[in-house]
Amino acid sequence: MRLNKKFVLVLAAVAVLSVAALPAMAARVETMNDLMSAKVGVQAGSVSERIIKILLENSDGEAVSFENVYDIVKALKAHLIDAAVMDKTPARYFAITERESLRLLANEPVSKNLPYAIAFRKGDALREKVNKALAELKADGTRNRIIAKYIVGDPDPEEIDFNQNDNYEKLWVGCAAGFPPYEMRNRHGFYGIDIELCAEIAKKLGMELVIADYRFEDLAEALLDGKIDMICSAVSVTEGRKEFLDFSEPYDANQQFIVVLK
Repeated sequence: MRLNKKFVLVLAAVAVLSVAALPAMAARVETMNDLMSAKVGVQAGSVSERIIKILLENSDGEAVSFENVYDIVKALKAHLIDAAVMDKTPARYFAITERESLRLLANEPVSKNLPYAIAFRKGDALREKVNKALAELKADGTRNRIIAKYIVGDPDPEEIDFNQNDNYEKLWVGCAAGFPPYEMRNRHGFYGIDIELCAEIAKKLGMELVIADYRFEDLAEALLDGKIDMICSAVSVTEGRKEFLDFSEPYDANQQFIVVLK
């Protein structure tokens, strides 16, 4: 059977358009080397963002920044990115809560272990008071109990005592609620490891805890502008940050790990 020439051209055009409409093949990420040709989701302003941007420089890979790790996970599940890089504890949190679709590449750390600490303005006397409170909370096991509680479960934020009292001075703490299990928020309020730890510190200082929620990348500016007294938001201590911030003694530590779809 002879086909009309015009009809053949139409069929060819449809075939080309169909191929063009197909989604690009996602990069399969199983090792850190695979990131070099992948779209990698990271939190804006985080150590993960800095590490991945340096790692992927002059490669075919791309760092895609998001406001928080929840948005990263949504993008990963929607196939908008090929992998996510985040601190191990939230990575493990999502590997458990999203176990049907996500997995942690536990044998592929992207960074060394970095300490978490509370950040202050340079020379602020509050730092020493907080260090004293932290030392007491470590010594009596309170810090360990708080961390263990959030690693194995999802406590009720209504259980946290913010030491509210009209006669108490307020302790304004900046965080970026959207980084489980360290700082989270639901209709009842803020909760997480950092939130509960700061509530215990506030009690030690005889102050009322007030949480101010910011994007992670805006926290340092809020602190330096005097809008908050300190930052407790899973902040990794780096040499770059120590140039313009003072830090408490570490209260936890984390490495960067890769999260991918199953």
